[in-house]
Amino acid sequence: MTNKKVHQQSPARCRGITLIEVLVVIGVLILFLSFAIPSMGTASSRAELQAAYENVSHSLATARNIARSTESGVAVNIPAAGDGQQTISFSAAGRKPNHLLDQLQPYSLPTDIIALSEQGAFLVDSRGLVENPGQILLLSRSDDSVRSAITVN
Repeated sequence: MTNKKVHQQSPARCRGITLIEVLVVIGVLILFLSFAIPSMGTASSRAELQAAYENVSHSLATARNIARSTESGVAVNIPAAGDGQQTISFSAAGRKPNHLLDQLQPYSLPTDIIALSEQGAFLVDSRGLVENPGQILLLSRSDDSVRSAITVN
């Protein structure tokens, strides 16, 4: 006297997952991705800014060392920010020609990073001292909250 309906399941119930369940899972994934994608953009902007910060700092230190070793001045030129890519360049600031400046290649900032400075050039004298101290502010074009400052003194 057992009930056959209790032990048997209909064929529609045994097939697998329903369309509603698939749509719910896709909706949850879209919700998670909507939170993850903006934070990935900020992470890449921060990584580019960190690389630019390290490269500009290293270039300034190298310019200082070259000025000391050759006993001649070096100018670190920071162009005004525009729409294109900025390139930080180096030139001799004294009367002596500086053959070691060939070791300092101009540094092109990533297109997403802007360098702002109070002055167009920082002059490093033969003792390695900066004649006109100031700051270089590095900003991300895509995210205003991503910024860093390099003190040149």
